[in-house]
Amino acid sequence: MRPAFPTVALAIPAALALFLASPLGAQERPKVPIPPDHYTKAELNAFRGTPSYEETLAFLRRLEATSPYLSLSFFGTTAEGRPMPLFVASKDKAFTPEAAAKAGKPVVLVLNAIHPGEPDGKDACLILLRDMALGNRPDLLDTLTLLVVPIYNVDGHERVSKWNRPNQDGPVDGMGFRTTTMGYDLNRDFLKADAPETRALLSLVAAWNPDLFVDDHVTDGSDAQPTLTVAFGSEPATAEPLRAWLDSVVPPALAEVEEGGWKTSPYIDWVDPLDPAKGIDLGPSTPRYATCYMPLRGIPSILVENHALKPYGERVRANAAFLSALLSRVGREPEPLKAARSAALAAARTAPAGTPFVLDAVTDFSRPEKLDFLGFAWSQVVSPVTGRPRLVYDSSKPMSIPMPVYRHAKATVTAPRPAAYLVPAGWPRIEEKLSAHGIRFTKLGTPLVIRVGTYRASDAKLESAGYQGRVRVSAKIAKASETRTVPAGSLYVALDDPLAPVAMHLLEPEGPDSLFAWGDLSSALETKEYIDARVLDPLAGTLLKQDPKLAAEWAEKLKDPAFAANARERYRFFYSRTPYWDESVGLLPVFRLDAPLTDPSAPAAAPPGAPERRRSPSR
Repeated sequence: MRPAFPTVALAIPAALALFLASPLGAQERPKVPIPPDHYTKAELNAFRGTPSYEETLAFLRRLEATSPYLSLSFFGTTAEGRPMPLFVASKDKAFTPEAAAKAGKPVVLVLNAIHPGEPDGKDACLILLRDMALGNRPDLLDTLTLLVVPIYNVDGHERVSKWNRPNQDGPVDGMGFRTTTMGYDLNRDFLKADAPETRALLSLVAAWNPDLFVDDHVTDGSDAQPTLTVAFGSEPATAEPLRAWLDSVVPPALAEVEEGGWKTSPYIDWVDPLDPAKGIDLGPSTPRYATCYMPLRGIPSILVENHALKPYGERVRANAAFLSALLSRVGREPEPLKAARSAALAAARTAPAGTPFVLDAVTDFSRPEKLDFLGFAWSQVVSPVTGRPRLVYDSSKPMSIPMPVYRHAKATVTAPRPAAYLVPAGWPRIEEKLSAHGIRFTKLGTPLVIRVGTYRASDAKLESAGYQGRVRVSAKIAKASETRTVPAGSLYVALDDPLAPVAMHLLEPEGPDSLFAWGDLSSALETKEYIDARVLDPLAGTLLKQDPKLAAEWAEKLKDPAFAANARERYRFFYSRTPYWDESVGLLPVFRLDAPLTDPSAPAAAPPGAPERRRSPSR
């Protein structure tokens, strides 16, 4: 049987030479010598390859046996049935959420291999965890509780090929595939939470309530001098106290990385893909992405994007250097982070009804910030494949290029915050999604006849191609106030909760990643009953005779050639005006309340033997 790791006697000399040649290795020799079996596979093979899932677990078990302050556990199961690993480092042995809360130290969650073809963060974390296991990093082990998900998309991680990442420099022996077996990109699934991996991670986050989230990736596209790029404080998802804290901590951590010999920059997303001089667009994203979703839970988030065109070993070491500098700062000064989170969560919980809430935004190009960007000379060529222009970079000509960076956003869609939502009984999928996110709700004990805010969708358009296994939908949304009968068993979702921003993004239909936008509510748009033309034709004639206003509207509509030629729309014009029309078509199963209910669950009692309502996970 082939050994899990290369023969130590042959692999260590080359690995040590590579390690000591790096600026970090030269300045920070380990105080405790590294035993031969405590080198990572990447170190042993000169960063040609990354360990498999089983090799990673074997290494983590070796670290767990080395130190009583490290613990390997599992927090979920993938679609293919593989356990999802979680590695916890804590001097207090705070290996459970309850123990971590009692210890009171900052809890930091580092997520790796959400895209398994980008394994840099995994190998960087293995190096840091090894140093903690040996006692070489007491500044980290003593001061915080570190949660590391070494491999998030485990199934994709095991779909290994040398050909999975054609735009990336290594690891040359192969890497995993971007998506899960079902084709889910897990970094597009955070709000809709379709994948079992997503739901497992949401439960982990709800239980541990981390104070900081770091998501490790590798870039695509452009070329430049920096090895490590980052983005953080995404507007409008990130509350102001969290943005201020990130602004105080991330730049000094990046400065330490640069002192170690690696260049850094903001994440590179050009305003104009054919003209980098126009600047970098760090504008808003949507909560389908991890580092936009986590701030909605009051968790400051940092996106790490190592530069794909740099050699794998250089990327891993730069990633480790950044994590080292960041975690050290968090551990030394935990109070500002705790205070920022407390302020953000309190604001999310107590914002009054009617407060404008931003659902969607675009980059604010009126608020540039200056950057001297370390890039390469570029020029345009025409691709013989696509026939379109593209950029080529000349790495022999490094340049410092003054350019703007745009990281602020301006709102394009807002909604007034309600006091609560009502979700009519009969929509279990909505209940499942609320439960997955840990959003608190109760069920109505008796029917209510109540004035509510409603949403009615019209002119719905389904996207022409599937995305993430869904057919997304957009529509015109009309809001109104109506008296509705809401049945017993309907969900009452109060917004006096720190997860109110998550609830609003799920339930407000105009949100870009709402349940409506992802197609969960599309059946509400469908007409199920019909009226035959032999019944409708005489009815239409009667309506036109009795209602001059309707007759004038009909005549005006017929002037539109598209309408006049559309039998379906002509039919719907009259059918919707008859008493046979189903008024619930287009009525979305989400009602808003401007004031809370006093006791929504009273007075109904569960019938004998009925199971208890599923409650949201503890936070």
